[in-house]
Amino acid sequence: MISTEPEAAPDPATPPARIDRRSRGLGSDQRGSGERRDAGSDTLAALLPLVPEIKLLVGVSTAAVIIAALYFGRVVLVPLALAVLLGFVLDPLVGVFRRWGLSRLPAVMVVMALVLGLLGLAGVFLGNQVSALSAQLPVYQSNIQHKLRDLREKAGRPGMFDGAVKTYKAFKDEVEKAAKEEAEKAAKEAAEAAAASASAAAPAGGGSVSAAAGRRKVDAPPAVQRVQVEAPPPNAFQEALGWLEATTGPLVTAGIVLVFMVLVLLDRDDLRDRLLRLWGGSLHRSTDALDEAGRRITKYLTMQLMVNMTYGVPMALGLWLIGVPGAILWGAVAAIMRFVPYVGPMISAVFPLVLAFAVDPGWSMVLWTLALIVAIELISNNVVEPWLYGASTGLSALSLMAAATFWTALWGPVGLIMSTPLTVCLLVIGRHLPRLKFLDVLLGSQPALDTPTRIYQRLLADDVEGAIEVATEQIDADSVASFYNGVGLSVLRMATSDHASVATAEHRHRIVVGMETLLDDLAEQHPPPELQPDERPVVVCIGGKWELDTLAARMLEHTLALDGQPAAHRDSATLNANYIAQLDLAGAKVVCISYFSAEPQTPAKHFCRRLRRAWPDLHIVLGLWNAPSELLDEAAAQALGADAVVTSMGEAALKIAHFLGATPADGYLP
Repeated sequence: MISTEPEAAPDPATPPARIDRRSRGLGSDQRGSGERRDAGSDTLAALLPLVPEIKLLVGVSTAAVIIAALYFGRVVLVPLALAVLLGFVLDPLVGVFRRWGLSRLPAVMVVMALVLGLLGLAGVFLGNQVSALSAQLPVYQSNIQHKLRDLREKAGRPGMFDGAVKTYKAFKDEVEKAAKEEAEKAAKEAAEAAAASASAAAPAGGGSVSAAAGRRKVDAPPAVQRVQVEAPPPNAFQEALGWLEATTGPLVTAGIVLVFMVLVLLDRDDLRDRLLRLWGGSLHRSTDALDEAGRRITKYLTMQLMVNMTYGVPMALGLWLIGVPGAILWGAVAAIMRFVPYVGPMISAVFPLVLAFAVDPGWSMVLWTLALIVAIELISNNVVEPWLYGASTGLSALSLMAAATFWTALWGPVGLIMSTPLTVCLLVIGRHLPRLKFLDVLLGSQPALDTPTRIYQRLLADDVEGAIEVATEQIDADSVASFYNGVGLSVLRMATSDHASVATAEHRHRIVVGMETLLDDLAEQHPPPELQPDERPVVVCIGGKWELDTLAARMLEHTLALDGQPAAHRDSATLNANYIAQLDLAGAKVVCISYFSAEPQTPAKHFCRRLRRAWPDLHIVLGLWNAPSELLDEAAAQALGADAVVTSMGEAALKIAHFLGATPADGYLP
């Protein structure tokens, strides 16, 4: 049954103190849970500032684990990376055969047969060259001995530095002699002091002690003679085993690379799908990243092959004309060794120089060979490589050097060969993956800061010369007007944005003084036409409120003057009757007032009203370089008392030209 009785009231016999204790206990439980929630929120709030440090720690730990995996897993990763790299080179050739009607498997087999055949023919040809050259080497033994004897004789003759060397040796001997005498004197004094102390402390039977010491000195054992055990020379079988052990590692690596390369070429599409699945995220971004990496690496390797051919063929031809034996062999070695960055060309240059030294009884062949190598190297580095490479990798020179050092430390010579393609992959990943954006900043050849930010940073660092250099480079690539419109105004906008938030008084002073110096230098480099003595400026640019407004007025004045409009500027100051009277606007038709304030309504309206009262026929243009969009229409301009509102130097120049009655030479765009 369901009871319908009302809830029982508290028993009157229950003491009030017990009821109070119950209520206090319930309240304490509620307060305890609230205090625990407050403590948890306080702990979370205390941990929030540590999130960047935790992220940095996790990132560094992850990088360390990846680098360790690359180092300890190089036995497997190096052949795989080589196979993928060669797959990038051979995949376009597979695509050619597929377009001719073959399926992927026959196309891959044909390409691999061609590659192995070419490698075999090249190996046979180079082997014949080496054997022919080795047969001729004993003939040049007398030349080598004669030249070495001449070098020893010339080295033994007195030279221009012999006097200095003798003086240095004499000085060194005197210093060593003085130091030795001081050491002997100190040792003698120490021995005398020790003997004196020993004689003072010796017992009566000291004579027997001396006799015992003399006997120990006489009975000393003879000196130990050093014996060296030489192993017997290895026989022919042991030498063959040694050669087999030395060649087994490279042959096994080459076989693994060949197998991996065939698998990469056969399963190219499936491998791409798996990489896209592992990449995750946006499919568009992942596809773009893989396509860009493949395109950059293929273009780089193709261009490197062409550069090496343009280096090796002239090298072989030049050595043949000079008369160095095995010219074709050394040209091929030079072309192959240039795949090894930095050290490859130096290694390949040693062989023809040594052979020229051995072949020619004189020195002319060595000098001609050295001149040929230097000339081809200069042409290749300064003409051919910039022309063919262009911006195919997108890596900076510093990142290339750092990458070569890093991958060589991890994977040895093979890492040095693959350093550029692997770094290109990292660059592309950083460009398309937001979490690894720092790789694009560290490795890319594009400037890390845009031109306005670079100039602003130079000015903050009080490096005015650096800011002028950046500005000059930008103007040389474009024009003064474009620089003021796209860069100058942006620098002043950044200064305005930082004025009240992070900029100190020293920073603000550096910006103003540095920009004034920069504008003076630009006016010196690009001087405007000077006004005639009786000519008055028709356009006056005025700074509205503070120093940055005056800087914008100076830039607009320079732009208009270079465009053929007689212009002048006036500095900003406190707006009063004396200032208005000193503006000297006689003959002026247009006045442009500059403001960088985000809320320029009140001072602009006040300024326009005073100008209208003093010069009612003036056209007033407000340059609101940093104003909100609601102040940029025609109604807002009329409400402020101006004829027009502009936000850029180009727009200001067009408005002023319109008020002066001029029209563009090509007319207005529809």
